[in-house]
Amino acid sequence: MGIKRRLTVFTKVVVLILSLILLMMVLFTVYNRNTVKVIEKEIEADHLNKLRFLKNELEEKVNQISTNSLLTSHDPAIRELEYLKQSGNRFDRNKWTNMILDHISLQSGVHGWRTEISVYSRLAGEVISTSSRILRYDDAELLGEIRRGWQYKQEEEEGAGTFVWYSVSPESAYDNPEKARLVVKTSFAVQHMQSMLDRYKADGQGEPLLYNRELGIIGNRTLDEQFRKDIAVYLESQELKDEEAHISTRFNDQQYRISMMPLYGMNWYLIDSIPVEKILEPVTESRNQFYLFSFVVLGFGVLAAYILYRQIQVPIRELMRSMYGIKRGDYSSRISKVGVGEFSFLYRRFNDMAYEIQELLEKVYEERLRSREAVLKQLQSQINPHFLYNCLFYIKNMARLGDEEAVVAMALNLGEYFRYTTRIAKPEAYLREEIEVIINYLEIQNLRTKRFSYEIDVPESVKTLEIPRLLLQPIVENAIIHGLEPKDGPGHIAILGEDLGEEYRIQISDNGNGMDANTLTRLSERLEQTDNLENASFGLWNVNQRLKLMFEEGSGLRVSSVPGEGTVVTVIFRVKEEMRHVQNLDCG
Repeated sequence: MGIKRRLTVFTKVVVLILSLILLMMVLFTVYNRNTVKVIEKEIEADHLNKLRFLKNELEEKVNQISTNSLLTSHDPAIRELEYLKQSGNRFDRNKWTNMILDHISLQSGVHGWRTEISVYSRLAGEVISTSSRILRYDDAELLGEIRRGWQYKQEEEEGAGTFVWYSVSPESAYDNPEKARLVVKTSFAVQHMQSMLDRYKADGQGEPLLYNRELGIIGNRTLDEQFRKDIAVYLESQELKDEEAHISTRFNDQQYRISMMPLYGMNWYLIDSIPVEKILEPVTESRNQFYLFSFVVLGFGVLAAYILYRQIQVPIRELMRSMYGIKRGDYSSRISKVGVGEFSFLYRRFNDMAYEIQELLEKVYEERLRSREAVLKQLQSQINPHFLYNCLFYIKNMARLGDEEAVVAMALNLGEYFRYTTRIAKPEAYLREEIEVIINYLEIQNLRTKRFSYEIDVPESVKTLEIPRLLLQPIVENAIIHGLEPKDGPGHIAILGEDLGEEYRIQISDNGNGMDANTLTRLSERLEQTDNLENASFGLWNVNQRLKLMFEEGSGLRVSSVPGEGTVVTVIFRVKEEMRHVQNLDCG
C-alpha cells in the first residue's frame, strides 16, 4: 500500500512536471515571438544612440583640436617672439621660444589625442613644433597647403593617414596665403579615430567606418576586407545627403541595417551596419536549446542543486569566512575543518598562505625600518665635512677680498646643493632635479678650482624619468676627484642623455687621466659583486645596485676608459612600457 501510494504521488508529480513543461513551451513560444520584435526595435534604438554618441564624441574631439589651433594662432607670446626676432635679443628670443614650445606641447595631449602642433612664423622665419622630426621652413610648400577646414593626407601604409588643420593670422590669409604672418599646423593620426571605432565595435555587433566619396574608407582595425569592398560598392551607388540616413539592405546573404551620419566640418560620413539576422541568431538558438534541454534540466536540477550545496557551497562558505578574516586584517585566521577532495588541498594551501602572508608582513615591516635607516645614513654620508669646510673657507677668502659676486654665487649654489641632499621626505626625484643639483655641485667645484668646464645635454623625454635621489652626483664627483684633479691643465666634463625607445641612457665623461685595462677590469668586477664588504662607502657600487633594484633587468653602470684620454660612465635605465607612457604624458 505504501509503495502504491508513493508511486501515485510520483505519477502525480511526473504529470505535474510534464504539464508545467508543456505550458512553459507554449508560453515560451509566444514570448519568443514578442521578444524578437522588441529586440529588433531595441537593437535599432540602441544602435542609433551609440552611433550618435560616437559621432558627437568624434566631432567634439576634432572641434576642440581646431579651436585650440585657432587660439594658438592668436597667442600674444608668438607676437612677442616675432618682435624679439626683429630686435635681435637672442636670450629673450630663446626664452620665449621655450615658453611657446611648452605651451603647444601641453596643448598637444590635453584632449586625449596626441596631436602634432607646428607654429610657422613667417616674420621670424622660425618653426616651433612638438614633432620629433626636424622640420625645415619651406615658405612655398607651406603656403601651397593652406586650406580652410580639415584635410586628410593618406600615407602609403594602410591606415596611416593624417588629418591636418591650418590656422592663419590674419584670418583673411586663407584667401591669399601670401598675406599670412603666422601659420599654425595641427595634425593628428587617423589611428586615434580608428581606436574610437575599435572601442565602439567592441561594445556591439556593428562594423563602424568613416567614408568619403573621393578619399575612400577609414575602417576599424578588424574590418573584414570583403565587407569593405562590398560596402564601398554599395555606398558609391547611394546619394549621400547632409543628414542622417537609415537604410535596410541585403548583401553577402545577410540583412543589414545601415546608418549614415555626416561629421560636422569634416566632409566625412560616420557609417555603421549591423547584421540583423546574425544578431538574432542567439535568440533563435536559445529557443531551440530551450526545447531540447528543458526536460533534462528539470529532472536533474533538484538533485544537482543538493549535491552542489553539500559538496561545494558549504566548503566555499567556510573558505570565504576565513578569507574575510584575512581581509579584515586578521592574518592569524585558519581553517580548522577537514575538507573533502580538492577542498582539503585548498584548506591546507590557504592555511599555508595565511601563515606566509603573516610572516612576510612582519618581515616587510622590519625591512622598511631598516631601509629608512639606511636611506638616512646614505643621505647623511653625502654631507662631506671636508667639502663643506673648503666651501666656507672659499667664502671667507672671497669676503675678505671684497668679491661679493663670488660669495653670493658660492652661497647660493651651496645652499641649493645641501637643500637637495638633505631632503628625505621623498626618496625619489625627477632626473631634471638631479641635473640641477649636479649643476650646483659643478659650479661650486669650478668656483674653487677654476680648472674645468662642463656641458649638459639631456632631452626633455629623459628628464621626466623618476630616479632615486643623489644617483648621478657620486659619478660626477668621481669624475672630478679621480679624473680631473690628478690631470695637469684644464679639464672638461660632459653629461649627455639619450632616449633609445627601450631604455634611457646618461653618459658622464671626463678628459682626465683615464684607467689602464687592468684597473678597468677590476672596477667592472667590483661593480658586479652582490655585496660591498670591502668598501662600505656609497660609490659606484652603490649606484649600480640601486639601479638594478629599482629598474628593469639590464639597468646598471657601464664603464669605459682610455689611459690619458679620459673615462666614460654610462648609466642605463630600463623601464616598463606603461611607465614610459606616464612619463611621456608628464613631458607632454
